Amino acid sequence: MKRISLYLLAAVLIFAVFATSLYGCQEPAEESSTQESIASSEAEESRPMIIISNDPAYTNVTLGKSYTLSGLHPDESAPSYPDEGNKSMTDGARPANDAKYSDPAFTGFNKNARKYVENGYASIKLDLGKLFYLDKFTANVATAYHLGVGIDAPEFMSVYLSNDGIEWYCAGTAESVDTTEKSSTDVTLTLDSALSAQYVEFRFIGNNNWIMVSEVEAFGIPAQEALEYPNQSDPIRFLCIGNSSTYFFNVPDKFKAICKSSGINVEVDYCCVGGAYLSQFADANDENCGKLLRARLNSKKYDYVIVQDNSNASYNESKPAMEIIVPMIKENGAELLLYKRYSSNDVPANRLNSAYKHHQNYTALAKDYNVSKVAPVADAFLICEEKYPDAVIYHTDNSHHSTAGAYLIACVWANTFFDIDIESISYTARLDDATIAAVKASAKLACEQGFDFPQDN
Repeated sequence: MKRISLYLLAAVLIFAVFATSLYGCQEPAEESSTQESIASSEAEESRPMIIISNDPAYTNVTLGKSYTLSGLHPDESAPSYPDEGNKSMTDGARPANDAKYSDPAFTGFNKNARKYVENGYASIKLDLGKLFYLDKFTANVATAYHLGVGIDAPEFMSVYLSNDGIEWYCAGTAESVDTTEKSSTDVTLTLDSALSAQYVEFRFIGNNNWIMVSEVEAFGIPAQEALEYPNQSDPIRFLCIGNSSTYFFNVPDKFKAICKSSGINVEVDYCCVGGAYLSQFADANDENCGKLLRARLNSKKYDYVIVQDNSNASYNESKPAMEIIVPMIKENGAELLLYKRYSSNDVPANRLNSAYKHHQNYTALAKDYNVSKVAPVADAFLICEEKYPDAVIYHTDNSHHSTAGAYLIACVWANTFFDIDIESISYTARLDDATIAAVKASAKLACEQGFDFPQDN
């Protein structure tokens, strides 16, 4: 019944429409360095269109405005690449095309920062001082020009609006178009009808360790009154429990993008700590894992919780932790899902045996807890390596997944959890056509047939 209800929900969802590679409704950008996405609202017939771009007062209203930052590294008080004078984000100045990543115009956000780990994103929150009607939002970000030091353009930029600083509305999300030709590029979200806001939050999700932002802008005119935001249907809420095998290269957000492109409104929260074991999440006294999990489950109700353990965890280590975690998930009202993780063995010849151990462990856990949806990621990685060796699904450390590997995981999740047709997925994660074809084919085989483990024969 739950799956049927999800499809019914998906059929009536009206939500912000994102960039073309994500959602297929993008107007062409005027310049190749800028990608704009169009956000739609519910019940447009009953809600007046507010067009402001031709108004003489139309301007960048963030210029000189104050803001707060979240996700700086190593912590908020002593960032490695600080915001110069707490004003460089809204001073109107962009870095030169050949600027270094250490240029004072950039402020550095890091995925290992405490707030980034807790929230799953870096953010810049502005108080405009009064209400404005707004219809365009731009962030100037560092690009793959700096890839040699672990910097590229953040994959996603989301914009949240509030009239009062308390209730927030997601205006939309844009996917960046990266480049190696210049130091920075603009990521832009454009609305087809203006919304009111005094407070604006830009959220960034990156593929690499560092996200460097130079400038954020919101364009509009002074507002006469606060507008009621368009209604948004409640999303299907997921919580991911795990470690870098889940969060590396934004697997949950790639899964979310695939769902959006397929007409399913999904919200995904992270509860992932690098190298973590489920036993740490089960421990109520564990500062980094146990307390984070309990805070997440106490903060809201989830529909589904996706679980994976450390690569070195055996069934006998995972089972006692699950005995504690599963009742917590049930008390929250969520359904347990399992992510049969890939092998992280850095010796390719050893990956088959390693993956088979995961196959056995997660199959046993699924039986123990009556889990009907187990994402066969271990199968997909073995299939891809065997049939499509040119597809680079492992990172340079030969242990973690790459961007293509993250896309592969997300495709398997999407098919396993929602029966999404893998071939129809329009979101590309900025991958080339050959890689996308290989990854999709591997995901499809894994979900339909599974890998033929010789140990089972």
